[in-house]
Amino acid sequence: MKKIIRIFLYNFFILFFIHLLIFSTNKVHANTYTIENIEISDEYNTNFNKEEIIDRAFERGFNILISKITVSKDFQLIKNQNLKLIKSFVDSFSVISEKFENNKYYGIFEINFNKQKILSFLRNKNIFHSRLIEKDVLFIPIFINLEKNNVLLFNENPFFKNWNYEEQNHFLLKYILQSEDLDDYKLIQERINFIEDYDFKEIISKYEIDDNYIILIIFKDNNSLKTFSKFHVNSINSNFKSEYQTFELNEENKIKELIKLIKVRYDDEWKKINLINTSIKLNIEINLDSKNILLAEKIEKVLSEIELIEKYYINHFNNQIISYTILSNSTPDKLKIEFEKFNIKVAIENNIWNLSE
Repeated sequence: MKKIIRIFLYNFFILFFIHLLIFSTNKVHANTYTIENIEISDEYNTNFNKEEIIDRAFERGFNILISKITVSKDFQLIKNQNLKLIKSFVDSFSVISEKFENNKYYGIFEINFNKQKILSFLRNKNIFHSRLIEKDVLFIPIFINLEKNNVLLFNENPFFKNWNYEEQNHFLLKYILQSEDLDDYKLIQERINFIEDYDFKEIISKYEIDDNYIILIIFKDNNSLKTFSKFHVNSINSNFKSEYQTFELNEENKIKELIKLIKVRYDDEWKKINLINTSIKLNIEINLDSKNILLAEKIEKVLSEIELIEKYYINHFNNQIISYTILSNSTPDKLKIEFEKFNIKVAIENNIWNLSE
């Protein structure tokens, strides 16, 4: 009887781990980057071609994706690839909605790009990618008109008024605009002569944003427009200055163009924090208890979700352990932190990482 039970358990483990092995092979390749709300419009006439519309959605979706996961200087180098290459990155797509109105076609698409193919493309171009992580930040813009010696806040400030206009929806940083608080206005007015050195703690403490904030101070005169930014996100502090061509306060299009440039700079700063250095190749062997089936399933999910892991595979398994080899684009300390985010404990012994909950 005991022998039968042992044979049954052995067969169970064999079947389970064959399933796990297949799962771990497919999981990596099934990962996708999904780009939503891709809007395409065109004239609806005798030359209308639905296939060309879909191709345009592929091209636009690709550029949106690449702009999200690379810093701006790298994006400029690799945007607008040929259509055949872009199509090779597409796993699937959906037409979310479409309509014909006033002799025009309007469509909204969703595209799933193969993550491994995209990352391989970037590696071949020697371009590091950033993890695609959105972040909420408190945003406080202060406009100082040096010509008239006054301070514009809230809706009087053209940057406050136009900062979140709808066309700019592909940035990773999501901005929470400062509330129109008269006490805040007074605080800023009282410190206007040393505003660059002010820490804004009295204002920031009113918001539950985990101390993630950006202060933008704009100085405008007849000849130039200068900005000073205090960037504080994920405990990273960075202060920087820029100078732009000046404009009149009623030139809304120029204001929106400048806002876009500033947002690109802020997104670059955020991407640099999350940049993955794919030139780092760290091989690590990890073991876990094969009798803990729930843990084994969780580890499979975790390995596929940690972006610092380039690939992984099962080395061997038996009724005691499952052994993986993982290739990581990070230092051991950073990778350990990633496991801990999923409540996975790491004990290192003889260069082998033993994982548990």
